[in-house]
Amino acid sequence: MSELKNIMIFGAGGSNIGRFIMDAFIEEGGFNVSTLSRKSSQSTYPGSVKNVRVDDDLPHDQLVAAMKGQDVVISAVGLRGGALPLQIQVIDAAVEAGVKRFLPSEYGFDNMDEKTAWLVPAFKIKQNVEHHLNAKARENPSFSWTAVATSIWLEWALDVVFIGIDTVKHDVAYWDNGTHTPTVSTLPYSALGVVESIKHASETRNKRIFLNPLTASQREIVAELEKQQGVKYTELEPVVGTKAIEEAHKKWADSGETDIPAVLTTVTAQILVEEYGTDFAKAGKGPILEDFVKMPKITLPEAVALYIKQQKERK
Repeated sequence: MSELKNIMIFGAGGSNIGRFIMDAFIEEGGFNVSTLSRKSSQSTYPGSVKNVRVDDDLPHDQLVAAMKGQDVVISAVGLRGGALPLQIQVIDAAVEAGVKRFLPSEYGFDNMDEKTAWLVPAFKIKQNVEHHLNAKARENPSFSWTAVATSIWLEWALDVVFIGIDTVKHDVAYWDNGTHTPTVSTLPYSALGVVESIKHASETRNKRIFLNPLTASQREIVAELEKQQGVKYTELEPVVGTKAIEEAHKKWADSGETDIPAVLTTVTAQILVEEYGTDFAKAGKGPILEDFVKMPKITLPEAVALYIKQQKERK
């Protein structure tokens, strides 16, 4: 069991990775779980979870007081709303509060890879956060960090039509013939990966850890959806990856770096365009968590079934 027991999650509201991480630590047991949120937040949490609120502008003194006694602070804020830069304030306060381990809002790819940095310009802030973490860890030997690269969450990507597959209209726009097989994960699996990275704190200290539960192409995902939904998908006009990237970069620049749909297109390209290396094992990324932690097996049929089950439960 990890020596890191007191876990605080910043951004556990909503229905994405933060909530799943909170639930995973609760289910694991042996951890004291709390959340950090701004006073304007409307999110609610289980009775066993202490919610600490601070003013919306995240005053340094309030953050330090909120994080006193915490072993680990996990950021789960997202791109929308400009929350990613706020991590710098939280990191500085975490160091002063005596936090031992900080996990930034990674949950994607190798953002220190120059190809990825060029492809997804909005993730420059993620590079800045990691540089800041490295500097703080050098200055403060008792402080460390871990980033967890999960690649795409399949059920989320299908839910918001992020990878060209519409499970309601039953159609698909294949990128570059739809045959590239990126690493894919699920929200519960990714959350468990975060828990395991804390349980194996020495192996994950000051490192980016990659999850590699399975790989699947657009065509493989569609074939499984057709099998489980009992419908045939219509092929839309295919997407040429290089052209989509060029157009997205132009829109991003022309908008003064404010066009979120354009930058989200570059994230889709990171997943579906082969040269950007989202097949973590094939690209030689590492360390890969499954190489030193026994994780549950997950298959594409299971991941698709999870998504379909969630869809039915919402109706």
